[in-house]
Amino acid sequence: MKIIKIIIPCLLLNACMFGTSKNAKFYTMTATSGSAISVEYNAVVGVNRVQLPKYVDRTQIITQYKDSTQIKISEYNRWVESPATLVTRVLTEDLSVLLPSAQIKENRFKKRETDYVITVEIIEMNGVLGQKAELTAWYTVQDGAGKVKTYQKFTASVSIGKTYDELAQGYSQLLMKLSQEIAASLIAK
Repeated sequence: MKIIKIIIPCLLLNACMFGTSKNAKFYTMTATSGSAISVEYNAVVGVNRVQLPKYVDRTQIITQYKDSTQIKISEYNRWVESPATLVTRVLTEDLSVLLPSAQIKENRFKKRETDYVITVEIIEMNGVLGQKAELTAWYTVQDGAGKVKTYQKFTASVSIGKTYDELAQGYSQLLMKLSQEIAASLIAK
């Protein structure tokens, strides 16, 4: 019995001192550099919080296996914050670059006076490392009175490398493409 009392603490101490665990890596999406579509467009535009499928809106990064419907939830590769928050911020920043004279802000307050309000619901946000990142979304542009001016589906994909960093960059590129389409629909109003 005495030997067990000595061995167990030694084993625990050994595990604490010499055991290794994999460190998590954290990623973000960023606004990509683009050029202005219109410098004359000067409306006030609110961007509502982007809606994502619940399985995607988590800090662990989700990927799909090649040629499969199976997904992988990575415990060690994570977003720095909620993907819905990241996507909303990147979309807002991209629109600000594309329409530099417009006032584009996250629509956090319902009573803010805006000329237009953008709502985006992402249906799919999938990536297969070493292949592609995909984005499918529906977006709505409403005027300040709430009348729907545009209701459109967006689908795009980009090739990506084998790393999570390249996946995050791919999503950033897809969000720029979505922003370009939304900006074009705002200008057409």
